[in-house]
Amino acid sequence: MRTTVAIPDDLYREARPFVEGRSFSQFVREAVRSHLQRLKQDALAREMAEGYRAEAKTPSLDSGWTDIETDGWP
Repeated sequence: MRTTVAIPDDLYREARPFVEGRSFSQFVREAVRSHLQRLKQDALAREMAEGYRAEAKTPSLDSGWTDIETDGWP
């Protein structure tokens, strides 16, 4: 897909030295992929933290399972 993205001149000038042998479009694609990966990781970390907090408040595992899980462990 082709699209047009407006980038301020100062941001373009700042990024340009890091393009190093690839097209500016490729540089932008890589930057967007990297940023999306970071956003997804952050979202997953928030979701996990919320889950841990919810589990601490109201455990979803029946307390009777605790004995079974540790049975036979030193």
